[in-house]
Amino acid sequence: MISEPLPHEGWSRQVLSIPDAIIVPPVENAQEFGVWGPGGDCAQAATWRNDKRLALPLSRAPDPASRLKGRHLWGGIFYGHFGHFIVESISRLWALEGADVQSVIFAPRHEALKDFRGYQAGILELLQLDVPVAILRQPTRVEELLVSGQGFGLGKISVGTPEFNAMIRAMADRIEPDGPTHVYVSRTRFNGNGGVLAEAAIERNMVANGYTPVYPEKMSVEQQLKLFKAARKVVGLDSSAFHMFGFVARPDQEAAIILRRSHDAYLHLVAQLESVMGKPPVIVAAVLADWMTERQKMANHVTWGEIDHAVLAQRLEQDGFIASAKDWTAPSADELHAAIEAASTKSQSCVVRRAART
Repeated sequence: MISEPLPHEGWSRQVLSIPDAIIVPPVENAQEFGVWGPGGDCAQAATWRNDKRLALPLSRAPDPASRLKGRHLWGGIFYGHFGHFIVESISRLWALEGADVQSVIFAPRHEALKDFRGYQAGILELLQLDVPVAILRQPTRVEELLVSGQGFGLGKISVGTPEFNAMIRAMADRIEPDGPTHVYVSRTRFNGNGGVLAEAAIERNMVANGYTPVYPEKMSVEQQLKLFKAARKVVGLDSSAFHMFGFVARPDQEAAIILRRSHDAYLHLVAQLESVMGKPPVIVAAVLADWMTERQKMANHVTWGEIDHAVLAQRLEQDGFIASAKDWTAPSADELHAAIEAASTKSQSCVVRRAART
């Protein structure tokens, strides 16, 4: 049994060569998928979050439907979710440096993922891969498969291995900064679930304090990186956008992450940013309550935070992100009521208030 991937030692920094490997993509609701080699299931080929392997080990030799000749690099599981794609699906590509392979092979997490599009294609292009990228949808025997360690992800590996970080720095060095000096990363135009109630009020106040609101989901990956590289101060709700910022972040920049829920997922962001900035981002904990559907018991990525605006403003002033908290205006009762209604509509169920976990 191997441990979770570690940033400075172990299998996360190694490359295995597996002859006659069989790649088994996820199908339907199968819990077993990954890579099978002469020694059986290859645990190093699985995606790990913290110390948990996300797929059950393959219990028997699968029956391949096709065969692929030559040497290829295992890219891992192709995740459709933005955050998981940028922290997990690209985490093995560091091994391409100096490797003599014919392609990089991914397996899609589910059948709806047809091809790399939008931000996925954008970040692969920025990484300047010099070989084709393939997506396998059926069990396939590969003549020789290189399985590189998971160099980035969620958990202790959030700081990245030296090899993965070198790949990201090379990409960042090719990015030309372009954007305002003070940026507020907004979710007010995000169509999905989760955020804070009446975030428009935060956005208004940040604009009044000289910040430019930006909407990452409306921008290309390159535009996002240009923007984050140009900024001196970056403020926003805890979200995957800060992983992108971490790809180009520097010690001379300042970042403040406003927690949007009673959940510790932000700790992965803290670890990544501290490793590249030499200091942790400011964490603003001002959640009064989490709004969620009745069936939910704990806050997660689709819940809605109710923010104590007085605490938020005071903390931003204290840490030098705004000049003064005295002119900060909280959302009105009508705004909050409308936000709760909107959250219920997006959740397709009435949301209820649960006091924030302390």
